[in-house]
Amino acid sequence: MRHYLPAVALAAALTLVSGCGIFSSGAGASPAQSTPPAMAGQAPAVAAPAATILRAQQTGAGSVLATATGLTLYYYTGDQPGNGASACTGSCAVTWPPLLAPVQVPSVIKLAGPVGQITRTDGLTQITIDGYPIYRYTGDTAPGQANGNNVGGQWHVVHVRTSHAKGGLMRVENTPAGVVLANPHGLTVYWFTADHPGSGVSACTGGCAATWLPVVAPVRMPPGVKLAGPVGYIVRPDGTRQVTIDGYPIYRYVGDQRPGQVNGLGGHWRVIHLPAAHY
Repeated sequence: MRHYLPAVALAAALTLVSGCGIFSSGAGASPAQSTPPAMAGQAPAVAAPAATILRAQQTGAGSVLATATGLTLYYYTGDQPGNGASACTGSCAVTWPPLLAPVQVPSVIKLAGPVGQITRTDGLTQITIDGYPIYRYTGDTAPGQANGNNVGGQWHVVHVRTSHAKGGLMRVENTPAGVVLANPHGLTVYWFTADHPGSGVSACTGGCAATWLPVVAPVRMPPGVKLAGPVGYIVRPDGTRQVTIDGYPIYRYVGDQRPGQVNGLGGHWRVIHLPAAHY
């Protein structure tokens, strides 16, 4: 592994790392046989912990691997990849808490190598990527922060790439509000004045996102279309990539059912006007 973790092979499916065992019934057990009662003094079965679903997160250091809550993950060049141990213990592990198993890595996320695990000296099971133990940094308190990157020249973010199918072609539609940008099905798209352009996040989540659906990347713009700024994307809390224009996330409105409708226009929601002369 070099200074940054390069993105390589796409995982074919979600990778699940856990400490679960495999249980089976004894040979010759009758289908009618019920599970015998626990013997006196026998510990009850303990359910396996739920896996943490990791995600890609946009940061000032680029697209990185993050926890389910969007906190950036790191590797430490003081570790020796593949030796089954972590060099960050004691007070180091207080500042750089280990990422613990089990985890899931969505299949669209490309990593530098296989996901594995080691057992730390305190008995905890820590996740590894390409043989390197993985950590988070207590100096990061919000999604998108990468305050631990390059600390001491030895701590680095885990860079990732995401893989998506070729996007649909956006459309230009005539509406009562003028000529506007629409999604590949001809439904008007909107921007939200409560969003902060370039912040890397959307202010429309939860119930808002059920009414105002994010336009998901990738997409292609019609030839010759004139926009206010470049097309990009942000990574939402659920890991989906939302298209941005001039830094603003864009959405469609569930109240628009046919091309040409602009039922969502008003208040904080605006359409994306296009110069009629070009179409």
